[in-house]
Amino acid sequence: MSAPMPRTFVIGAGPVAVALAGGLRLGGVPVMGLWARRGERARAAAATAGVAAYSSAPPDLLLESHAVILAVRDDAIAEVAETLVRTGLITRNHVMLHCSGSMSAAQAFGNVLEQVGGVAVIHPLRAIADGGAAMRTMAGTRFGVEGDSAGLSTVRALVGALDGKVLALSEGQIAAYHAAAAVVSNYLVALVDVAVELLGKADVDSEHAIDALLPLLRGTVDNLAERGLPQALTGPIRRGDSKTVERHLDAIGEGGDLAELYQVLGRRTLALARELGDAPEAELERISKLLRCGPAS
Repeated sequence: MSAPMPRTFVIGAGPVAVALAGGLRLGGVPVMGLWARRGERARAAAATAGVAAYSSAPPDLLLESHAVILAVRDDAIAEVAETLVRTGLITRNHVMLHCSGSMSAAQAFGNVLEQVGGVAVIHPLRAIADGGAAMRTMAGTRFGVEGDSAGLSTVRALVGALDGKVLALSEGQIAAYHAAAAVVSNYLVALVDVAVELLGKADVDSEHAIDALLPLLRGTVDNLAERGLPQALTGPIRRGDSKTVERHLDAIGEGGDLAELYQVLGRRTLALARELGDAPEAELERISKLLRCGPAS
């Protein structure tokens, strides 16, 4: 007979709070409610997640929970945790969890470690902009998890209820893990912004540029899913097409952030191309010189 799911309370009203509260409820976890300071936001988030809403002062019902998930801003985690412990509603019967991927459990909860029964990180490795949509599609999501034994035991049960997958981390690995997440999610948006700027040189407005780029983005993600690295790589550097790289650099122009970004990413792409071994080395060497020095004037 499996152990009962932990009675859970979610703190916060943003997309991640909604996704976890709603997803856990759908997964059979007794989610006792969602609390946020501002009543309007708490009610809207809780209604979407399908759980009870609480606002203003933390509710006495917290005493009856076991897992308390803080889905709040990174810089608010410690303060909210300390506030909840001071109320006496959080005790050593509770496990306290946070959703930040950039801090370990001990870093975030350092001032309350002795007052709670366990601490852990439960960080969904996905971009959640719409909590209502995400709560129904959590299956298969990887969760970065870290914490003490009691915290990890609770987190594993919750991730299992979401039909997610655990990515176990140590305290020293958290920052590198989150940097990887930021590069592939946040920086991808910035990279698309760069591509939109370059398409502007071809008189393509931003709205049409994004529409034009989305199929290319989806195809690249599909290639990564189906073929992995480095086989997913396509394009002129993989082929050893130095003339095309030179034309790119001419179009971008010398100096400035765009040229530097193209060259930095180009050098990383060149390393993948060399790993594949498809292109003539002489052409790859010409590309290497272009990416170090730029096109000949």
